[in-house]
Amino acid sequence: MQRALPLITPSPAARTGLGRDASPGDRPAVLVVDDDAGVRDALHVILDEEYEVLDAADGKSALNAVQSRHVSLILLDILLPDVDGIEILQELGTVSPNVPIIMVTAVKTVRTAVTAMRLGAVDYITKPFQEEELLISIRRALDQRARRATTGDDTQSESGAPRPRAKRVLIVEGGVGWRATLAVALERVGPVETVDGAVNALGEAMSFRPTCVVLNAERSPSAAVRFLGGLHAQLTTCAVLVISDDPHLQAPSIWEALSIRGVVRPPVDVGTLLNRIKTMVDPAVQSTSVWPRLGVSVSRVVGYLSTHFGENLSVDHLARAAGISGSHLAHLFRPETGMTIRTYLTKVRVEIARDLVMHTDENLADIAAAAGFFDASHLSRVFRVVRGKRPSEYRRQSRL
Repeated sequence: MQRALPLITPSPAARTGLGRDASPGDRPAVLVVDDDAGVRDALHVILDEEYEVLDAADGKSALNAVQSRHVSLILLDILLPDVDGIEILQELGTVSPNVPIIMVTAVKTVRTAVTAMRLGAVDYITKPFQEEELLISIRRALDQRARRATTGDDTQSESGAPRPRAKRVLIVEGGVGWRATLAVALERVGPVETVDGAVNALGEAMSFRPTCVVLNAERSPSAAVRFLGGLHAQLTTCAVLVISDDPHLQAPSIWEALSIRGVVRPPVDVGTLLNRIKTMVDPAVQSTSVWPRLGVSVSRVVGYLSTHFGENLSVDHLARAAGISGSHLAHLFRPETGMTIRTYLTKVRVEIARDLVMHTDENLADIAAAAGFFDASHLSRVFRVVRGKRPSEYRRQSRL
């Protein structure tokens, strides 16, 4: 009995198989990732004339194919038997960030499409699709990749060596002010996300896909261990720095089992913590311009901000907390953090508000008061300048 193919209309040239005798090295290699053999067969009929077509029936095979040979473009189904296609999309983006990925699926929802595009897919095509639509999408993606390579806008250097990629840092637990001050200090390094509890942190990690997790395990070591176990099972290469004085987390056997790269005993100042994060996730970096380097005085000020952010603070007030003059603090702060004291404080307050908007149901007036803004209107204005949208809109979109 012949297998039925999906609703795709191949061209006459494709049906004859013309072009299959061309050398594989002369044609772009397209990896088709779909568990339906009928879909794979149909895509061979459409693409074999122009492209060298490779097959993978599941996510693991797709990752193996990308790691073992050159691939020019990937057609990726969302519904796969072993791992969800969205997860494979994220993994492929890490393994081969320069390879364009087109999602091809029967799942037609706005949320799925937005998620795929946000995670790096260059296009999203739903089944059943027309041959010309698919070919146009593939050609467009390959042309865009070629233009990026020509203009140098790529993650590969001219020598072929990968350029340094932005680090993605997830900060888990600790006080809301502590998380905010650390997040703002790290914003030049790459994307940073924060989450209040270890219980909810695994879902955030699977969505954000961090390269590094900073876990403050002082409040609940047992919940922290459960989170680390789940994180290691899902993201085995993610480096973890733990802040804890719990002896259970000091054992080398636990480090190896949970991908822990280091444990820091509290209390630890922000400057020391930033240096530990840099050493852990970016040890070979040649230029330190991206990484903040906080001296003793600026570290004291940042530590003070983490607990006094809601107060009416001036430069002189903060300088007294560090034991230096206001002019001296201003002279030190910008070179060490990359921003002025006032900008840093504003960003910390916005980050605290963002954290509360995302993870609580508190109204904006209460959030404004907690973060150190005059009122909800003041919070909305500043939040929009820093984040590009009002907090109410941010909350609504984050919960979709």
